[in-house]
This record gives sequence, C-alpha cells and structure tokens, in this order.
Amino acid sequence: MPADRTDTWLAIVNPASGGSRARTGWPAIERALRAAGVALDVVQTSGEQDGKYIARRAAHEGRRRLLAAGGDGSVNDVLNGIMDAGLAPDDVVTLAPVPLGTGNDWARSLGIRRDPRRIAAAIASSRTILHDVGVIDFPAAPDASRRRHWFINVAGAGFDAHVIGRLPRPVPSALAYLGGALRGLATYRSPAFRITTDQAVVEDRLLLAFVANAQYCGNRMHVAPTAQPDDGLFDVIAIREVALGAVLMKLAKLYRGTILGDPVVRHWRAAAVCVDASPPVMVQADGQLLGMTPARFSIRRQAVRVVVGEARRSG
Repeated sequence: MPADRTDTWLAIVNPASGGSRARTGWPAIERALRAAGVALDVVQTSGEQDGKYIARRAAHEGRRRLLAAGGDGSVNDVLNGIMDAGLAPDDVVTLAPVPLGTGNDWARSLGIRRDPRRIAAAIASSRTILHDVGVIDFPAAPDASRRRHWFINVAGAGFDAHVIGRLPRPVPSALAYLGGALRGLATYRSPAFRITTDQAVVEDRLLLAFVANAQYCGNRMHVAPTAQPDDGLFDVIAIREVALGAVLMKLAKLYRGTILGDPVVRHWRAAAVCVDASPPVMVQADGQLLGMTPARFSIRRQAVRVVVGEARRSG
C-alpha cells in the first residue's frame, strides 16, 4: 500500500459478514464506486481482528481514507485500528461504512443504506461529519492488551451483552437477535448496577444499561433516539428490572424508539460514565463482547470524519 496515495480509498472488505452477504454484495458496490470516479484499492480480511491490523498499518503508511465493508463488527475492527495508530489529534482519518452485515446499525444511524449507487454517491461527494469516538477502559482486565477498546456506535452492559454472547457467529439472520432476546428472558437475572456520571448516580437492579454515541443497536433497536454523534456526550439509558410479562412491551418500545418515555427508564447525557455490577456482567460495544464490569467510558470528541447519507448534514 503506497504511502503517498492519500486520495485513494482503501476498502477493507470482510467477506464473511452477513453470512457471506459481503462476498456476494461487494462486487456491485465496487463497480458503483469506480463508475462514480472513486479511486479505490481493495483488501479482504481473512481472520479475527484482521481489519484492525490492516487499518492500523494503513494509517501508519499515510492512508487517510478507509472504507469498512461488512457489519458493525467489521467497522469496529477498522475503527480500533485507526485509533490504535495514535495519530495526532488534527490528523483525522475519514471512515466510510458499507453496510453488508446482519445488523448495520451504525450505518443506519448515519443514513447509509445498502443501495450501491447511493453509497457511491455519498463517498464521491465527500458528504461527511466529524464523529465522536467512545473509549472503554476495563481496569480489572487480566492484561494490558484487553484494558482499552474503542467504539463508534452503542455499548451495553447486562441483558444485551448476555444475548450477544449466545448468538452464533456469524449471526445468521436479521431476526437472530430478537429470537435470542426472547429465549434469554426466561433465565436472565438482573444484577445490582451502580452507574456513576457527573450528572447522576443510579443504584438499582437493571435489565441493562446503554452508553450510546449513536441511535441504533441490536438490529434496528432505536435505543437512543436523541443521541448525536458529534456533541461530545453519550446518551446513558438505564432500564430497571421488570417482570417477564412486561419485558415484551419494553422490547417493542426499544424497536419503536419510544423507550425514553417509559417510567422504568432513566436517561441522561454525560461525557464520562462508570458502570459496575454485582455480580459482574459482560460489556459489548458495536455488537462485540469486550470485557466485564467494572467499565469506564469516556469520549474523544470528533475524532474521526465519517461519510453520511443524504439524511445527514455535511460538515
């Protein structure tokens, strides 16, 4: 990968995303990009975290335009490579998602759909915003390499991570998360959480807690409808333990984007969040299981530039 080709996009394609949807869907997108005049190099990942290593090496070699073709996990890998490269704060990489996975929740928040011509038009027109990046630190992690992770979309602790941990990989279909959630309700026991920010302290038995940088997760769950990806703040959503029969109604509200008005929900905004639970619970971000509570969340404001769809403003 030549160091001087800063205007050429490097497409990092995960062919296993979406049950191999990327393998069949990528050629049409590549044709649309080239037809739109987008200069493009393509590399495919071949294993776990391969996208992270490719992105980090590319950033070190001078690449500043990276395209992540796959699902939310593929985007997370590429993001972690960008952030681990340790570039100067004013040396900003542009990241473009191409939604070829199962959920594609971050791309949905950005107004990016699967239509090849619209994806190509967004990239060719340089329609972008500066986007915050979340940081998760796990102080109790067994070794230093597992203590810090980056995320771009939504992190969660509790029931959502419990469901993700029981899904097959790759996730077989768009309905898999909902099915896993319904199966897990009967056996899940809500732990005692303590969530601390500069705005509030919540101590309660919680079904789950979200720390959101964008709006969607869990394949179309509209968990944080007021979240803005460039305001320097997380939306923090805490959902109290509820009876089994009432959980189905709460899930429906999560999908409709009306959960914030429910009396079992606490919602506030903060730039730093500490989440602990007894017993400890798993934490996920961008659909990837990352570690166990306690976890500390902070934000790097407008740390990457991202391509957005027509519904998002350009800046």
